[in-house]
Amino acid sequence: MAGTAVKARRHNLPVELTSFVGRRREMGEVKRLLTTARLLTLTGSAGTGKTRLALRAAAEVARGFADGVWLVSLAPIEDPLLVTQAVFTALGLQDVSSRWSLSTLSDHLADKRVLLILDNCEHLLDGCAVLASTLLKSCPDLQVIATSRQALGMTGEVRMRVPPLSLPEDNGVTTPERVVSFDAVALLLDRASAVLPGFTVDPSNAASVVSLCRRLDGIPLALELAAVRLEGLTVDQLLAGLERESPVLGTGDRAAEARQRTLEATIGWSYSLLDEHERRLWARLSIFAGGFEAGAAVQVCSGPELPVDRVIEVLASLVEKSIIQRDMTPQPPRYSILEMVRQYGRQRLREFGEEEAMQARHRDWILSLAGVIGAHDERQAEAFHRIRSELDNLWSALDSCRRQPDQAVLGAEICFQLIDYWLSRGPLTDARRTLDSLAALTEEYSVPRARCLHMGAMLAGVQNDVAIAREMAEEALRIGHKLGDAQVVCWASGALLFAAIAEGKIEGILSLTEPMLSYARSTGNWYAEAIALNYTALIQLAQGAVDEAVQTAEEALARCRRSGDIWVRGLLLNNLAEALRRRGDLEQAEELAREGAVCKHTLDDRRGLAGVVETLAWVACDRGAAERAATLLGRAQRLRESIAVPILDTHQARHEACEQSARSLLGRAAFASAFQRGMAMSDEEAIAFELEQSPAESARPVAPGSDSSARLTRRELEIARLIAEGLTTRQIATALFISERTVETHVTNMLNKLGLNSRIQLTRWVAGLGEPAHG
Repeated sequence: MAGTAVKARRHNLPVELTSFVGRRREMGEVKRLLTTARLLTLTGSAGTGKTRLALRAAAEVARGFADGVWLVSLAPIEDPLLVTQAVFTALGLQDVSSRWSLSTLSDHLADKRVLLILDNCEHLLDGCAVLASTLLKSCPDLQVIATSRQALGMTGEVRMRVPPLSLPEDNGVTTPERVVSFDAVALLLDRASAVLPGFTVDPSNAASVVSLCRRLDGIPLALELAAVRLEGLTVDQLLAGLERESPVLGTGDRAAEARQRTLEATIGWSYSLLDEHERRLWARLSIFAGGFEAGAAVQVCSGPELPVDRVIEVLASLVEKSIIQRDMTPQPPRYSILEMVRQYGRQRLREFGEEEAMQARHRDWILSLAGVIGAHDERQAEAFHRIRSELDNLWSALDSCRRQPDQAVLGAEICFQLIDYWLSRGPLTDARRTLDSLAALTEEYSVPRARCLHMGAMLAGVQNDVAIAREMAEEALRIGHKLGDAQVVCWASGALLFAAIAEGKIEGILSLTEPMLSYARSTGNWYAEAIALNYTALIQLAQGAVDEAVQTAEEALARCRRSGDIWVRGLLLNNLAEALRRRGDLEQAEELAREGAVCKHTLDDRRGLAGVVETLAWVACDRGAAERAATLLGRAQRLRESIAVPILDTHQARHEACEQSARSLLGRAAFASAFQRGMAMSDEEAIAFELEQSPAESARPVAPGSDSSARLTRRELEIARLIAEGLTTRQIATALFISERTVETHVTNMLNKLGLNSRIQLTRWVAGLGEPAHG
C-alpha cells in the first residue's frame, strides 16, 4: 500500500501540560542510541518517567522523520489482538481491508520514514514483540521506541533503563545551591511553585527537602503527587505523613521492587488525604479506558454517594491534586489517569463493592453513544467522531460483555447500533471477531444471535468473504423465520442481498427485498425502507432497467433526506448519480455525486468516498473532460490505497473503460501527470476539486447579500460564522451553551433556507458576506 493517510499530519504527540525538568544525560543517551538502534526499549519501574522521556526525545528528533512521529498508547488495551488496531488509530488510518491487519499496516509503512512510540507495553509483551518484529523486518526506515517495565525480549532490541531522578548524595551537604542542581529536587521545586508561588529551597528547609526527595526515591510521579500537597502542608508535615503511611520508605534500597513499594505507598498516602467524595470518584473513574470527558464522568460516576451536582466539582479537585490529568486542547476538555493511579483506583473500586455496577454503567454509557449512531438522524456526523474518540472505552465495554455471558445480549445491541460506523471506518476484522465471540455466548435460536450473524455477514461481505457472508446471513434468516421475528428476517434478507450484489449474482434475488419493505412500512422504519429501496435500485440497474432504478433511488433518497442521516444519503446519492449517468443526465448526476462526496467527507467514510469520486470520474469522462477524469481517478486510487481496499469487481470494467478513454484523449504523459496530481492532493485540495471544478452550476450557493442573510435569524448567523471558522457541532454547542441537537437543527434550517447542500457551501456563503466572523 503506497498511499499516505488521507488526513496528513506529522505527529500525534500530546501537548506538554507541565514543564520538562532535568534528564539531560538521559535525553542525550536516547538521542544517541536512536542514531543506530531501530528498536529502543526504555525500561524502569512504574512512575520513573519513561513515557515523558520518550515523548520529549521523540519531539526533539521529529525533524528527522519525514512521515511523522506517532504515539501508540497501549495502557487502555487489554486484548493483545487489538495492539495493531491501536497503531491504526494513532496513525489516523482505517482498517477496512480483507487482509490481515498487521500485513496491511506493514504495507502502509513499508516506504515511510516513521518513528513509533509503543507506550506501556508491559502487559502486552508478546503482542508488542510480534508487531515490532513484523514492522521492523518489512519497513526499512521505521524506528520504534518502546516503554515498558520489562524488555520485549527481541533480537536487535537495545535496552536503556530509565533511573529515578538524580538525588543529592547522602553526605550531609544540603546547601540550597547544591541541592537544587539535582533533578529530583528541581522537579519538586518546579511543581511545588505551581501550587504555592514563592516556594523556594533555602537554608531553613533544604535538609527536609532532600529527605523528602530521598524518601520518595526520586520517582517523578511520587514527587509530583507530594508536591501538590505543599499548598497546605509543610515539607516536614509531608515527611511525617509519609512515614506514617509506610515506615519502610527511604531505606536506601534502590531495587525496582522497593521503588514500586515507594510509589504504591505514596499513592496510598495521597488517597488517604482525600475526602470521601474524592476517594469515591477516583475509584469510579478507574472504570474508564483511555480517558473521558466531564459529561461521561457525570453520567457514569454519579449516584447516591456522589450526587450529580458534585461530580464536576470533585473532578476539578482531583485535577488540582494531580490525581487526574486534564487536556484543554480538545473541546470539551479530556481527562485521563496515569495507569498506576488508575490501577490503584480500580483496587479501591473493588473494595467498595462497586466494580460490577460501574462496569454496567460504563457499558450503558457506551450503548447510549452507539444509540445516537443507530438513530440515523442529524446527530450522526458528530456521533461518528465521538465514537472515534472513545474507541478504547468501546472495546473495554465490549470486552466486559464478552467476559460475562449474561451481558452478551447488550454487547450485541451495542454492535447493532454501530454497524454503519464499522462499515464506514472499521476495524472490520476485529469487529467480526467480537461478533463471533458474542454470538457464541447467546442462545442458538435468539434475536441477539441472529443480529450477530447478520452483522457478521455484512462485514464479511464488505471484505469480499462472500461465501461466509452468505452462510451467516442464511443462518440468521432461519432464526428469524423460526422466531417469527420480522425485524430479524428484514436484516438477514438485507445481508443476503448485500452478499449477492457484491458477488454479482442478482438472478432471482429481488424477492428478498419484500420482507424488508414489509417490515419497514408496517413499522414506519424509514431506514430499513431506504436500504431495501437502494438494493432494489441496484438490482434494477444491473438488469438494465435504468428508468426504474432512477425512480426507486429517488424514492429512497426522499425518505433519507427527511431524517438528517448522511451515511445512507451518501450511499443513495452515489447510486442515483450512476443511474442518471447511464441515462445520460450528466449534469444532475454530477450534482448528486458531489453532494454524496460531501456526506462521505463529513463522516470520514473513505471507502464510500472512493466510490463517489470514482463516479465523478466516470461522469467527467462521459462529458469529455479527460484531464478532470484522470485527476479524479488518481484521487480515488489514493483513497483506496489509504485503506488497502481494491476497486470492486463490479466496477472494474467501467473503471478500465474510463481510464482508457482519458488516456487516449490526453496521451500517456498528460494522463500520468493528471493522475499523479489526484494522488498527491491534500484533503482540502481534493474537496475543492471535487465540488468546485465542475461544469454543473446548480450546486453553487446563492449569491450573498442582504436579502439572503436576512432570511437567517441572529442565532443562525452566529452559528454560520462559527462553522466558517471550522468549529465542530460540539464546539459550537459548548461556546453557545446550547445542545448539539439544537446546533444541527439550526444548520439544517440554514441549508434549506439558502438552498445549500453542505457546510462547505455554507462556509463559502459566509465568506461572501464580507463580515467579521464575530461581527
